[in-house]
Amino acid sequence: MVSVEVFDEAFGMHEVEQREPADDTVVMLIDLKRCIGCFSCETSCKLEHELSMGPRLIRVIQVGPKKVLGRVKSLYIPMPCFHCSPAPCVEACPTGAMQKRSDGIVFVDSEACIGCKRCMQACPYGAPQYDSRTGRVVKCDFCMHRVDYRRTYTKEELQKIYRYTYKHGGEVRLPVADEVGNIKRDNKGRLVDEKGEPLSGKRLAELGRGVESITYAGLWSACATKCSTEAMTFGYYRDVKKAIEKKAENRRIIRVGSVFYALPGDDFPEPAPEHRH
Repeated sequence: MVSVEVFDEAFGMHEVEQREPADDTVVMLIDLKRCIGCFSCETSCKLEHELSMGPRLIRVIQVGPKKVLGRVKSLYIPMPCFHCSPAPCVEACPTGAMQKRSDGIVFVDSEACIGCKRCMQACPYGAPQYDSRTGRVVKCDFCMHRVDYRRTYTKEELQKIYRYTYKHGGEVRLPVADEVGNIKRDNKGRLVDEKGEPLSGKRLAELGRGVESITYAGLWSACATKCSTEAMTFGYYRDVKKAIEKKAENRRIIRVGSVFYALPGDDFPEPAPEHRH
């Protein structure tokens, strides 16, 4: 069990004895030290779910800028739905439109939603949001349609889709730069290798090497897939647990529902003498 701090609306941050998520619970680890506030997660979420202007299913909150040890510092905090357990929005919904799956994902059944906004009142984090275009509530569902995606790929298909090739025991395919030094991308913005093939696609389960085919065990959420600094690690808890434990060796880990935050820590450069107060 990783020692984590948990956010409670009444008591703020504090360490508590809390049951670990089940291995098949979908979770997200967000490294706040890597987040640069580029808002690519917000943009990709909008495109993935074809949202209207208002709703933001993941929000990047800026804290700062302020002085830290004589240097100006800003912190960016991506906030998806935390998929609480128990989820107050589920309990508040009068029609059963707000539901929680066995893998921990909380979602809205749009056909059953009547737009009463009781879930919005119940959620302390503002995750459910009203979509004026449809007259119903929408929220982050961890891209469950991507999580549920299943398909068996051949070795040849894997070489084109994943950022690891299966030639020569699974050597890493690296992105290439042009003559100016810019990283090459295709017309969809994806990184490409020396052959011009995209280096995209992430998966929940760890890929084996030297296989003839593999069954794809789901896609990452759109926000995690498009994160420009790879600040987000997404997947089932059994796969993300090692990454959480690694971060916890020298970083504070805060857990809110199914989302784990790795705080940036205080390892800022030592300020120059004239900046000390």
